[in-house]
Amino acid sequence: MKKKRVMAVLLSAAMAVQPWALVQAADDGGDKTITVSTISKTGWQEGWDAVANAYMELHPDVKVVVDLKPEDGYDQWLGNVLASTDTTEVDIVNINYGGGAQTDKDILWSDYADMDSPYSDGEWREQFNYDMQTFSAGTGSLDNLCLQSTQVMWFYNQDIFNEVGVEIPETWDELVDVCQKIEDAGYQAIAMPGDYDSFYSGTMGWLSQIYADQTTRSTIELWRSQEGDYSYDPDIDASWTYDPTDPWNDDTIYVTRNPSRFFKAVRDGEYTPNTPGMKTVWTNFAKVFPKYAGNEAMFGTNGDGAQTLFYQGKAAMMVNGGWGIIEFANNMKAISGGETLTIGDASVEDAKVFTLGTFSMPSMEGEGIEAPARTIEVPEGFLGAILKDQAHNDLVVDFMMYYSSSEGMSTYLDAALAAGFSPSGPSLVYGVEYPEEVANAFANLKYIGNVQKNYGQALSRGFADLPESTREYYNNAHDYLTGSITVEQYLENQEKNYATYFDTVLANNNLTQEDLDNPAVEPAKFNS
Repeated sequence: MKKKRVMAVLLSAAMAVQPWALVQAADDGGDKTITVSTISKTGWQEGWDAVANAYMELHPDVKVVVDLKPEDGYDQWLGNVLASTDTTEVDIVNINYGGGAQTDKDILWSDYADMDSPYSDGEWREQFNYDMQTFSAGTGSLDNLCLQSTQVMWFYNQDIFNEVGVEIPETWDELVDVCQKIEDAGYQAIAMPGDYDSFYSGTMGWLSQIYADQTTRSTIELWRSQEGDYSYDPDIDASWTYDPTDPWNDDTIYVTRNPSRFFKAVRDGEYTPNTPGMKTVWTNFAKVFPKYAGNEAMFGTNGDGAQTLFYQGKAAMMVNGGWGIIEFANNMKAISGGETLTIGDASVEDAKVFTLGTFSMPSMEGEGIEAPARTIEVPEGFLGAILKDQAHNDLVVDFMMYYSSSEGMSTYLDAALAAGFSPSGPSLVYGVEYPEEVANAFANLKYIGNVQKNYGQALSRGFADLPESTREYYNNAHDYLTGSITVEQYLENQEKNYATYFDTVLANNNLTQEDLDNPAVEPAKFNS
């Protein structure tokens, strides 16, 4: 069953009919200062300032301090905050930088989700897309609030496509055919970075996850919660059945996961990267990379270099996220106005003005492929709050209820957009309207399902993103794509990679071999 902190549950029940009770809970004294210390990006300061001022107008006795931090080193800064929760003045943070250290040190938004909100006509969860949030695999709890969305997709130069006479590919084989025709016309087909960062956290890493998902959809049967498991939720698990035709069938709101069962399946060889499906995936990768991405030059190209090729009109396609749509529109305005485009620290010579098109991931076909391609289609934000005394926690939640309301988010976005903020996709807050040019940019986005659901793509790169394992994955992928080893050897090397680092990853997740043999028992990590 999903667990909740008992005190918060009791508070929730007591206040369900008192919409202003959260902010009033701190009236008896105590700290009524809320400090926002997320990372700092373009427009974020202005957005938070606007929300803070609007909230303080509603609650003159509350002070909201906006103290944003540089992204560089934010993980170390947050680690120090989490190590001193008894004395810290920090409240709102990007909790995903906590590296697991936030366990039992941050507010669980799920404890408050069913409470009436003072800023809408219903429960808090009804103000935004609650179902798209990222819940804990083991407990079903929610400690990170995501109110923006994004999606990974293909960008293409519509002018080049028109000139060459090619259509949007819907399958991987069609993508190969489009690439060949574009190269025959004298262009590079794809701008793709091939450095370590790309394979680890960038575009090649995204593709590795996306296409592994096409062949691992059914593995959820190995690591879903079973009746009797500590993580089993009869309200949803009892009626769930696997359906690969439904891209949202395995969302975390429909079926729970058991970490012990996942690691047991890997340990026992039931869940492995060495399958006919993964052979199909990597055989298909080799048909495109690096051949249509600059050949050997691909591995000397980073993300900035790939974007430069695309903006120069030398490459026809690239993989990017939804955030790149607004960025592209702004860059086209700048180039048209005679400005020099800058990517990273370098000026882009001969940048072209052209029409941008987007398309979803072309599906692979062949042995072991179980379902159409999905993509990385995730909520963004990961806002958490440092756990303090109950009255202060309630005050912080009230502020977040306002921020996540139609009024609060509109206030934030109006100020942030005016200051240069580039949203990565549609807001997940209901009732928010973007300016026409922003709304138009996202008008053609189509949700197709998310691959990042805990374990479905866990064996697509390095094991659990462990740096040492990820480095071996990169070396293996480089050796295979450059022809030094066969696809069979690549998959065997990946098996050895995961076996080498299995115990390390298990320990990093605070699990033991005994936990794996007893999936019904809750691991000590999740006790609270």
